[in-house]
Amino acid sequence: MGYIKNIEMKLLVIGTGLLGKKIVETGYERFDIVATYHKEKPKVESKLYKLDITDKNSVLNLVEKIKPTVIIHTAALTNVDYCEKNKAKAYKVNVEGTKNVAIAAEKIGSKLVYVSTDYVFDGKKGFYKEDDKPNPINYYGLTKLEGERVVEKICNDYLIVRPSVIYGEGRKNFATWIIDELKNSREVKITKEHFASPTLNTDLAEQIFALIEQEKEGIFHTAGRERISRYDFALRIAEIFELDKSLIKPVSAEDLNWIARRPRDSSLDVSRIFKIKRPLDIREGLKKLKAELKQK
Repeated sequence: MGYIKNIEMKLLVIGTGLLGKKIVETGYERFDIVATYHKEKPKVESKLYKLDITDKNSVLNLVEKIKPTVIIHTAALTNVDYCEKNKAKAYKVNVEGTKNVAIAAEKIGSKLVYVSTDYVFDGKKGFYKEDDKPNPINYYGLTKLEGERVVEKICNDYLIVRPSVIYGEGRKNFATWIIDELKNSREVKITKEHFASPTLNTDLAEQIFALIEQEKEGIFHTAGRERISRYDFALRIAEIFELDKSLIKPVSAEDLNWIARRPRDSSLDVSRIFKIKRPLDIREGLKKLKAELKQK
């Protein structure tokens, strides 16, 4: 697909993990993009800077040097059990790091896009709307909610986007783990009791671009279109990738030895983003992932 590059819109993508790297890959033809990484330097078509978001001066200096129109803040500690065991570090990165980015964005007048999570909700009802009251039940969700509050308090021009179970080509995630295990004929144990709205990283990037281009503000649920259990999502992955479904075994959540509690149903209502950019359903997302993996 050919795009007319918007050279007047400079994007600074903070973090080049599963989402950040995909934002750079899908957006560099359309925007003037600069990106940051923390430890592993990714192979991307953009200028790269090493950045520790917990270092306030480094964040300020880089943002003042680049002067981006928009900052997309994707960097975070996202391992839920790790955050539960390492609360001080999780707070430092997910809350204090976000505060540093928000201060820098506000100082130079950049729009800040903060990538949050469905885990700000307790999972008691599902299909959460943007104005439903958050109530995280694990420390990861708590730090991401605190990050939202920091952004709302500091920034005048911001977007808070909440995806759910991000999957896709890139860093290992639920979908690529299932694919790898089944390809190697290994059995996987998946819970039927937890529901979410799986979000392809490429689709999430497109939703974010649509919100930026239409100059939207506030909170948007930017997830996949379908609510599904982890177990049924694994079965769909096996179906699309033509892998052995019999290797997928349903288990109780209690059997998985998680350290942190997970919300039972953190699925998101996407009717608000639907008016701006139609999210993909699971079949569309998995078919797109299959095509992307073939290209690699």
